[in-house]
Amino acid sequence: MRITMKRNRPTVAIVGAGPAGSAAAFVTASHGLRTILIDRARHPREKVCGEGCTPRAVRNLERMGLDLTLQGVSVTHTHLISPGGIELFTQLPPGIHGGQALVIPRTILDERLTQRAVRAGADLRQDLRVDQVTVSSSCARLHLHDGSTLDADVVIGCDGMPSVVRRSLGGEPFRQAQTASAVRAIYEDVVWDRERALVLVWDKAVLPAYGWIFPLPEGRANVGIGMRMDQLQAKEANLRRILETFLQLPRIRSLLAKARPVGRVKGHPLPMTCSPTDFVFDRGLLAGDAAGFVNPLTGEGIEYALESGELAGRVVVQAAQLGNFDRRSLMLYSWACADQFLPILRLNGWLRHVFAVPWLLDRLFRASLRSERLREDIARIALGGEGARFSGRMLRGALFG
Repeated sequence: MRITMKRNRPTVAIVGAGPAGSAAAFVTASHGLRTILIDRARHPREKVCGEGCTPRAVRNLERMGLDLTLQGVSVTHTHLISPGGIELFTQLPPGIHGGQALVIPRTILDERLTQRAVRAGADLRQDLRVDQVTVSSSCARLHLHDGSTLDADVVIGCDGMPSVVRRSLGGEPFRQAQTASAVRAIYEDVVWDRERALVLVWDKAVLPAYGWIFPLPEGRANVGIGMRMDQLQAKEANLRRILETFLQLPRIRSLLAKARPVGRVKGHPLPMTCSPTDFVFDRGLLAGDAAGFVNPLTGEGIEYALESGELAGRVVVQAAQLGNFDRRSLMLYSWACADQFLPILRLNGWLRHVFAVPWLLDRLFRASLRSERLREDIARIALGGEGARFSGRMLRGALFG
């Protein structure tokens, strides 16, 4: 139901114009709410990320009316490498939303998403920094860096980690064991020895970190590595040095033999929790990284950002129809997120312990060489866990190879 009020249309302020913020703005603006989408930068802007979109994320983009296949690299295979060097080159299961992933620069993805929200009616305000949000019985007030304020009926925080909106609304900060750090480099002139695939590597030299190589347009690749912060500090390790170790692995050197790095190595923090909390407040919701919706095994977050942004937008539309934006009226968002995300997040949170044990992972990969169903389950796990089953077959493979 589209809200058609003109004079007293509810106002929603969305902080952060990444995938979560743009998805939320697309929904609320499409339903007639006055939608203000705020970003501290100006698009197109760089966002440090692996830049991979799972088939589920591709489906979400298509639902918003976006076909980005011509601006990214369509991927239909995974190339997984175990600590002992066992390689699985597997087609993405067609049952996962058509089995086609996408790797696309965030400069393109985020700009296209914000443009889609603007076409739906959102008011995009760039180069605008939010320093604090205060909530009263009558409004959510955004205190801007230039000294001005902006009043809205409800605010959706999509401003990543750390989130100004989360902190302002009273959300607990993520604990060290709930956060991770990732670094990535861009390479050009990459020659793929097989069909272009999502390359994921678990090697003894870098575990419990894992590495990736994702194909980008024009012969480039996104190469990176990620690790939980508590593990990083326990090892007193430097993630950039771990990336250097990763780049010297024989298989990685072979893949990048004729390539060369472009620009400098860049890093970013991300939440990595199995049970996100503190994302619903009076007159406020959090989505994407700000809420903690990131795969705790792989660090993938675009699909969760798009879906949580869409869910947040839907719940705000329903609250606007009732004319009430208190926490009780917005709790439907918590229930919807629990139903949609928690089973997958908890499964992957458990699986990350399996993927950190070299001999277990080697045996699982070895068993997968003889079992198509097991290979498909591992591919599903690598793509976020959707539809994956930790079956007796997988357990026997992990224990006995």
